[in-house]
Amino acid sequence: MLWKNELTEIRNENAEQISGMNGTMWDQLSPMLEYLSSFSIPMFEEEVIKKDLIGMAKEAEIEQISLEEKLGMSSKEFCDNLIENETERTRKRKVEEQILELAVNFVWYLTVFWLIGALLDAEPRMVYASDMLFAFFAALSDVWLPGKRIMAWDKRKEYLRHLIKIGSLVLVVFTDVRTDQAITGNGFVIGGCLILLSVLAAFISANYWKKQSQKYDWK
Repeated sequence: MLWKNELTEIRNENAEQISGMNGTMWDQLSPMLEYLSSFSIPMFEEEVIKKDLIGMAKEAEIEQISLEEKLGMSSKEFCDNLIENETERTRKRKVEEQILELAVNFVWYLTVFWLIGALLDAEPRMVYASDMLFAFFAALSDVWLPGKRIMAWDKRKEYLRHLIKIGSLVLVVFTDVRTDQAITGNGFVIGGCLILLSVLAAFISANYWKKQSQKYDWK
């Protein structure tokens, strides 16, 4: 599918593995995932590390031992050993990847807002400044929202996050929050450009994450 890529694939795999984990083991694993996420590890590498940790947690469950017993050391010490090679280069790459994801999500959200507005308000020739603002904050929440990392591992909280986004979308569409400031032009040109940008953003994102995934043995 156009909107899927290797990053979303490994994230979904990790979330699926965690969904079947018992609460006791999750309580041991969750702080490790949060601790790792606080460092500037490139995004795909971070997911690969999490995948390995989830696998070890699953094995500990089967063996009926604690996660630290499985690791052979404290959780913090294990994580510190994993990230000891963090460099300025990796920190820079993490920021670049976050900017990429922010830009891609912004284009997608803006296109969705425009499509809904065009269908409901019959104003395809306008892209409202308020829609751009909402699209930016929605994209920002996908990349940097505090607590999002936890939500990504908890299906119930993931549903809650989607409900919040749907509520925000309803607020944009059905309430008078739009300003008079807007980019105006030919509706077909605006729509065509937004859809083209969305497809291009998806292609760039998919191509980038495919290249990153090839650096790791994760399947």
